[in-house]
Amino acid sequence: MAVDVVRKVGSGWRRLGRWAQWTIIVIVVVLVAFRLALPWIVKRYVNERLNKIPDYSGHVAEIHMHLWRGAYEIVGLEIFKSNGKVPTPFFNTPSIDLAIESRELLHRKLVGSVVITDPQLNFVEGPTPETSQSGINKPWGKTLQSLFPFDINRFTVRRGRIHFQSDLKGQPVNIYMTNLMAVATNLTNAKTLNNPLPAGLTAGAETIGGGNFALKLRMNPLDPAPTFELNAMLTNVNLVDLNNFLRAYGKFDVERGRFQLFTSVASENGNYHGHVKIMFQNLDVFAWEKDKHKNILQFFWEAVVGAVAAGFKNHPHDQLATDVPISGNFAASKVDIWAAVASLLHNAFIRALLPRIDYPAHLDTARIEANPPPITPDGARLKTKVNEPAGASVTPGTGR
Repeated sequence: MAVDVVRKVGSGWRRLGRWAQWTIIVIVVVLVAFRLALPWIVKRYVNERLNKIPDYSGHVAEIHMHLWRGAYEIVGLEIFKSNGKVPTPFFNTPSIDLAIESRELLHRKLVGSVVITDPQLNFVEGPTPETSQSGINKPWGKTLQSLFPFDINRFTVRRGRIHFQSDLKGQPVNIYMTNLMAVATNLTNAKTLNNPLPAGLTAGAETIGGGNFALKLRMNPLDPAPTFELNAMLTNVNLVDLNNFLRAYGKFDVERGRFQLFTSVASENGNYHGHVKIMFQNLDVFAWEKDKHKNILQFFWEAVVGAVAAGFKNHPHDQLATDVPISGNFAASKVDIWAAVASLLHNAFIRALLPRIDYPAHLDTARIEANPPPITPDGARLKTKVNEPAGASVTPGTGR
């Protein structure tokens, strides 16, 4: 049967005219040559785009093409600060996969998906701008989008690491987050959802001190002004592992203690409103036998910090905590100091705050902050009903 097929093909080939035969041969040769050269062409293009980032330069080791699924893989990407003296790459990853998001083809949308595996991001604070790197105000999003011909609708990070390093103040500081898993979906609203916040981001990670980080974000990335609802928590961080950071930036250290943070913030039309709850448990700042050998100024400062912590903590629960309301716009921020002090006193002397988000923020709260209700003749503001959306809270330890 195979012999018959070959004979038919050969017979058909011979019936073609010479010009037709040569045309087919040339087309096949061109296509094969183009396929062989495509990884080199894409690699050159990607390196050119990376080297157009202000103050940074990058390169990739290889490009692997996967045309059958409309994808290619960037292998061995590194980005360094080009005008400084920072030996650590700002960003590096062994693999970035850019592909057509096949599931959105069912919605008749041609959009892209990005998967970054084992990336590492390094922030460095040095004594000068040349020896520091933060990547702030650089066109990272535009650069990533330029590497793929279609809008990116889904973004995934697997096993990421983030480091903050500094030796600026005589203490080697290395704050890190590991095993970062994050998924952002519907970034282009490919599903055409009738929702003010059509896109979502969930993330979770492990932190220095054995802590856990969880984040849930609903957003509208197509809105020119920041529009989002964010709930996040950082739990069970052993403060002893942060002593180098506390010595460098706070001029004190701790004997023992754990740190937790819970926040919920909503933003619309550039205005935001929310709460930040800060909790210290089993905190011991001042230890006489260890601290008596320090210089007198540091000794005195740690004694003051320890006395304040002891005076305002809830002793039955061994907990120092406060809930701080924050609001404003992205040009000017406002922190309610008196509410923070009242929350601190409430935790210390009335009832201990619980490790959770007490006031889930959403778009209505941001609207109320931007347009507060009118004041009644007796000086009080009219109450505005705010409906809590489903899924606004984050359950400790789950990111949900």
